[in-house]
Amino acid sequence: MFPAHGQWQIAVHNDYVLQWFGGCWNEEAAIQYTQEYKEKTTHLVGKKWAMLSIFEDWQLGVPEIEPHIVKHCQRFKDIGCIKDCHIYSPNAAKEMQLEQLVPQTEGSYERRVFTNIDDALAWLRSCDFNIEIDNFLQRIKAIGFAND
Repeated sequence: MFPAHGQWQIAVHNDYVLQWFGGCWNEEAAIQYTQEYKEKTTHLVGKKWAMLSIFEDWQLGVPEIEPHIVKHCQRFKDIGCIKDCHIYSPNAAKEMQLEQLVPQTEGSYERRVFTNIDDALAWLRSCDFNIEIDNFLQRIKAIGFAND
């Protein structure tokens, strides 16, 4: 087993999850991330909730992450995620991998991609999710993850 390569931060609130991703991911990162996510979201099972994921600093993952992420995505849909936002600047390689791994809109689950946080927050608020993200963003910058 190799050390995990890739970074993430997860903050879970009453009816939403905030996530930030950075670096290049190996399989060990995907395994550790999905385990942490599962532990942190147990209380959301059976509720209707939203997720906002910032991929601006993410640099793709090795093919070995794919089965772990596909299973992870099915789980969050199964336990109640109904709105899902991805935020990143236009990037063909990033879009290609994310589009392959992450489920498309279906049933009560809806996913949208945004190029900025404000548009994503506006959409989530229009869906009755009052997302507070300032403290999360400050924490990411304070620990030196987010690029300015």
